[in-house]
Amino acid sequence: MEPLLSVVIPVYNVEKYLKRCIDSILVQTWKNYEIILINDGSTDNSSNICDDYAEKYQHISVIHKKNGGLSDARNVGISHARGIFVYFPDSDDWISEDTFSDLAEVLNEGIFDIISFNREFVKSEDDKLMSPELKKQELSGNVALLEMLNQGDVTGFANDKIYKKSLFLENKIEFPVGKYYEDLGTNYKLFLAANRVYVTNKKYYYYFVDNPDSITQSWSGKKLEDIFGFSKEIFYSQAVQSVFNSSELKILNCFYTDNLIYVLTILYKTNLSEECKQLTMDVNSELRKNGVSLLRFKKRTNFKKYVLYKLGLLKLVFDLRLRMKRYR
Repeated sequence: MEPLLSVVIPVYNVEKYLKRCIDSILVQTWKNYEIILINDGSTDNSSNICDDYAEKYQHISVIHKKNGGLSDARNVGISHARGIFVYFPDSDDWISEDTFSDLAEVLNEGIFDIISFNREFVKSEDDKLMSPELKKQELSGNVALLEMLNQGDVTGFANDKIYKKSLFLENKIEFPVGKYYEDLGTNYKLFLAANRVYVTNKKYYYYFVDNPDSITQSWSGKKLEDIFGFSKEIFYSQAVQSVFNSSELKILNCFYTDNLIYVLTILYKTNLSEECKQLTMDVNSELRKNGVSLLRFKKRTNFKKYVLYKLGLLKLVFDLRLRMKRYR
């Protein structure tokens, strides 16, 4: 019998964390799944760990390939998945033992194109999942996209979502190879293609933030260019703009402004603005053209930084911080 769910785990040099991730899947009491380990050219012991699990468990398979990055590994996983649904946990993270059993009814119904839950950012296995008062929603794909843009109960990440495989195949959607922050450039397309989305704010996913090799632990011009590029792509997308009314388009504008301020802050904070002058100019240009009022932006993550930007003080603040660090 074919599994209902394919758990695709891209693996690259995570020998310290991989067993924890795989074991968190194996302890699930709902068993209608397969695990596909995509060894993406690991140079540590990850490859052997994958082989050991595949030899021990019939429902675990491993694909060894040349390094192509996270997106390429996920795309390979989709092409080999036998399940109706696919799920992409990161190999240095893990999930709660009740994840699949809690979502079993929704999975078995088979009527939702995307199942979205939530996450906790943790620094150790001792950290607990602290969910707010439980909320469940059934949304259209467009409304779920708006929730994501408005920083609601739907995040922009892929690893706290289960997708129908057909969303990728029938709409020719792939994760963008060679890009950082691929979730940002993929999720909006999947939401636009989705008819029904199940959303719960319950936290099942442990997002490990203390991995020194994590993408968020170091910055480069390439990473910031990709965030900027995907944010700009979403904002100017005719497919996105055509499904929103005038008030919803203002939420889209706030999302874009928030991401622009985020990128600009990192550029100034890390002094990459000197190295990435063109990117800094482009971000500032987009902010001048598309910035929103402070009142409308008040509830956004980067509100305080946006105030500094509007006052012309954002660069000055981080220049002063960098100078203070030099003289310590």
